[in-house]
Amino acid sequence: MSDEEIDVFKVLSNPTRRRILMFIAEKGAASYKDLIQIVPKAGALYHHLRLLGDLIEQDEHRMYRLTPKGEKVYEFLISDFFIPEDRTAVQRLLTPRVYLEYVEGGVAYFLLILLLLTSLLWLLHPYAFLLFIVPIPTNILGFYVPPLVLVNYVCCSFLEKGLIRVLFKRRVGAFDLLAKSSPAYIIVNLYPIILSTENPYLISVFHIVVQIIGLLLCISAVSVVARLPLKSALTIVIVLHYSALLILLSVAIGFWSQVVFPAASISLTSISISYSS
Repeated sequence: MSDEEIDVFKVLSNPTRRRILMFIAEKGAASYKDLIQIVPKAGALYHHLRLLGDLIEQDEHRMYRLTPKGEKVYEFLISDFFIPEDRTAVQRLLTPRVYLEYVEGGVAYFLLILLLLTSLLWLLHPYAFLLFIVPIPTNILGFYVPPLVLVNYVCCSFLEKGLIRVLFKRRVGAFDLLAKSSPAYIIVNLYPIILSTENPYLISVFHIVVQIIGLLLCISAVSVVARLPLKSALTIVIVLHYSALLILLSVAIGFWSQVVFPAASISLTSISISYSS
């Protein structure tokens, strides 16, 4: 179909392209009329065929066949090395990979624009910003917080990309990671609304719920983009999450050492002076 080198993992991240590839492989050759049964819209079908790139080709009869590279990718696709589909309703509910697989093209850009807009909500509570999905107290002025939140998301995508490369020897795109993780980040961007209420019970409940949902969506995103099992994707996300929690702990300890301990020493000094007098 095309001599352009394609990103195999990006191609296989979409279930429709997997169906097309497997359909051609199992039939040996498929006509345009055959494939239009899988993707009824001609524009969408052409889009998927173009993205399949050098995995398919057309013969003299205009039939689509797998190239030698496509045959190897098909063998990889049906092997145990490739991530299996979610088998239970609980898995699909907790880790909605099947929905994240459709986050590309216009959907991806729409989510990224929504991510940009919801990041402005941090102006409502300019005394915290994010590390990964963990809010960190800060004294930074409000106008700086939304850009820092966006930089945090971009940096996390590059860190995930590096960890995937180092731990699992797979090449993925930081843009794909950011786009497919954006639903998690959009939910996390609702933090300022709750923090501005200053209701400790509401904040505690919201924090627990958002952290759980955010982690599950991030794990799903890594799993889809890198074609990793959930346990392997969990490793990547937990490394980032625990690192952020350690930084939060360091900030808390620093706060106690600078505020609480000096205040306690002043109180003890006042008591000793009153006793001596």
